[in-house]
Amino acid sequence: MKLLDLLRKEAGIGGPRFIGFAALSGLSNAAILAIINLAASNASDKGENFHNLILFGLAIAVFVVTQRALMIEVCEKVELLIDRIRVRLIERARRAEFLELEEIGRSEIYACLTRETQILSQAAPNVVIGLQSAILVVFTLLYMAFLSQTAFWLSVGFTVVGAMIHLSRSAEVKRELRAAFECENALIESLGDMLDGFKEVKMSTGRSADIAHRIAEISARVGRMRIRTQTLYATDFVMSQVTFFIMTGIMVFVVPTISDAYIEVVVMTTTASLFLIGPVSNVVGSLPIFSNANAAAENVMALEERLGRVNGEVRDAGGGFPDFRRIALQGASFSHRPSGGDKGFAVGPVDFTVERGKTIFLTGGNGSGKTTFIRLLVGLYPPGGGVIRVDGAPVGPANAADYRNLFSVIFSDNHLFTELYGIPSIDADQAAELFALLEMQHKSQIAGRRFTTVRLSGGQRKRLALIAALLEKRPVCVFDEWAADQDPYFREKFYRIILPRLKEKGVTVIAITHDDAYFDMADVHIHMDNGHLTVVKDESVLEGTT
Repeated sequence: MKLLDLLRKEAGIGGPRFIGFAALSGLSNAAILAIINLAASNASDKGENFHNLILFGLAIAVFVVTQRALMIEVCEKVELLIDRIRVRLIERARRAEFLELEEIGRSEIYACLTRETQILSQAAPNVVIGLQSAILVVFTLLYMAFLSQTAFWLSVGFTVVGAMIHLSRSAEVKRELRAAFECENALIESLGDMLDGFKEVKMSTGRSADIAHRIAEISARVGRMRIRTQTLYATDFVMSQVTFFIMTGIMVFVVPTISDAYIEVVVMTTTASLFLIGPVSNVVGSLPIFSNANAAAENVMALEERLGRVNGEVRDAGGGFPDFRRIALQGASFSHRPSGGDKGFAVGPVDFTVERGKTIFLTGGNGSGKTTFIRLLVGLYPPGGGVIRVDGAPVGPANAADYRNLFSVIFSDNHLFTELYGIPSIDADQAAELFALLEMQHKSQIAGRRFTTVRLSGGQRKRLALIAALLEKRPVCVFDEWAADQDPYFREKFYRIILPRLKEKGVTVIAITHDDAYFDMADVHIHMDNGHLTVVKDESVLEGTT
């Protein structure tokens, strides 16, 4: 059971202290039953019943103290465990390579960080009640054995039958829960499609209807799966209740005919069997919660293990390459993994050198491989062949973080963070200069380490992204069609004013562009076609020949 492993190893639940509290709680509960039976049989002896009353009060006190301590301790430990799991998953996710995280998919990560951890949190008190009730069942059966061996073995037999009925269904329940988890991930993904692409959804009634139908279809499938599992649980619950009703009837109608038990003993065993219905109902009622929590634990541990496999070699950034002179791609290539029967798209092999301080324009048609090449160049995709070198030193897992820290990148689908993460101290003068240069001072500002607003047009958001990128003060800036979202005025300003200023400061610029009117601003012009890179213009070569 993954849940029990997780609780025992990670939260320390199941140690001597936990077992001691659970045993005392169950024993005090069983003692209450025994004291009540004893007091009922001596109802006429007032002196004896006064002692029973004291014992009754002590048993209740022990139950209150132990049960309360048990539930509070478990809830605290489970919440601390969930906090550690969240932090650990986030840490492993941020250390994972971009390509691997793409393959895992965000829906599974979202599900484990939110839904699955919530299930674990909500299940904690119910699982404790279920385990404590199971202990109470054991003590009550032992009390029955003291009263009547016949009643004891009948009770054990009925309990075993009930347990076997449940176990026979557990494999089916586990399959249904796993299928429901995968289906819910698909539901999250489809809902993300609708919200992320809401503009496109609003522009097509056909698309809107199709995605709504798709979400409704998946939601209905999830509902059917959950109904099947709940039906199995409902059947188990009803059967357990009926089993113990039958057992109670046997105590009254059958035990006296096959045993020499006195009428007082028959009454006591019947009372004990009725008393068992409560804890057994708790046990059976906690089984669906336990199964859901166990499935959640399996999903969380599987994701953690998967993330652990893909980032075992990744290290944090070290000293970096602060004074690099050139980045050389030597036979570097990357191939996307094929899907279905299609051949995976490949870029390269590429032989190209990025000289520090140069302004490089990259052109190419849609689907030519520009974005894949940029991801390869900045270290998001590892070379499938060849090597990337910085001043002769090869880039690998040990220094990949240092290499990526050379670049400030604005992707075409760039995510604009409200907070300026990764910038320890913001240069207020530079920020004010950039806001004025990009004419954004009346649209947004930086307060603390956050933009006061990012609810702006697409072009304005790209200008804020440019401000954030330049405040990082990294030696290489990569712009993936940044100017495509700008009007002619800001497009002109970008190419004729901003890029020359960056060049004056020694910043290397790599820009994907289709704006042929500004190709004269490039020191180097490279073109991508069907995954192959060619140099169209290189002024450093021309300078060397004059």
